[in-house]
Amino acid sequence: MLIPIWLPLLVGTLWIGSSMVRGQQVQQMARDLASMYSRGADFSASGDSGANETLTLITQQLGTLTSTGTGVVIFSTITYPGTALCPTGCTNQAFFVFRQRYTQGNTGLWTSNFGTPTGTFDANGTGINLTDFMTNANDRTTFNLISAPLETGTDGYQAGQPIYVVEVFFQARGLAGYTKGGDYAYAVF
Repeated sequence: MLIPIWLPLLVGTLWIGSSMVRGQQVQQMARDLASMYSRGADFSASGDSGANETLTLITQQLGTLTSTGTGVVIFSTITYPGTALCPTGCTNQAFFVFRQRYTQGNTGLWTSNFGTPTGTFDANGTGINLTDFMTNANDRTTFNLISAPLETGTDGYQAGQPIYVVEVFFQARGLAGYTKGGDYAYAVF
């Protein structure tokens, strides 16, 4: 007589538990990738070279990072130009702007929560030209996780310094009766 009550509770607990574990895995992946990205790992190359082989190994448990895969990782470098880069004033002097952006995986799954730069990219297609990110208002970001620096040299973050942001999204595995869009996490270094 208790089976109709206990069985759905047991199955629901398993589904929710596995979803929570997957969410924690995505969160940890974002932190690990942001840590590597902030230390100079270049994940922009296509194929299985160096850092991208590491990226594939890190993400393989959650899904595939291909153009038709189940995940996407967005790497962004953001800066606050301020007077450090723009002493005479420029369009983006008082705004956080994108300095670099590239993605790996299925870009149709998720777009960045911090905006999308439209500036002129450099020759390798990942960095935004200096003059463009200083003057193109479309390279501004909605990044508001830290306040603008005082530019007096007394606070922690200084104008012109990079902020590394990694966003990770993986589609959820379909479970009968319980589905959600996917798991998203970001990390800032």
